Amino acid sequence: MRLALVLATSLGIPMAGQLPDDIVQAIAISNAKSIGEQPAILANLALAQQIFNQNMQQQISLSQQQAMNQVQMAAAAKCVAMIETAGGCKNQTSIDQMGKDLEKIAGEMERLFKDGGKKTSSDT
Repeated sequence: MRLALVLATSLGIPMAGQLPDDIVQAIAISNAKSIGEQPAILANLALAQQIFNQNMQQQISLSQQQAMNQVQMAAAAKCVAMIETAGGCKNQTSIDQMGKDLEKIAGEMERLFKDGGKKTSSDT
């Protein structure tokens, strides 16, 4: 500390108690301005955090929608495979039963997509 005082004095740098009044006033004004801007900075940070959170929620929702689309595509592919394998079948009752089963599956899938996958009282 004593070395800093000797060095500062030898270089002609005034000490804290010796600062001119206009410099002290400029520092005080700068500090007051910084303190005044702090609420706006904090508000901007809070807004940025909200935007980030909303973006993450939308990405998660999109990811879930893509997964559901893949499940739907797999189910449709399975139905197509079942229909193709039935091509050599000559038993009309089997073909009729398969048609009824496919109608039932399509109805269930349509209901699920309309209801958003929620269970109803008829799902017991």
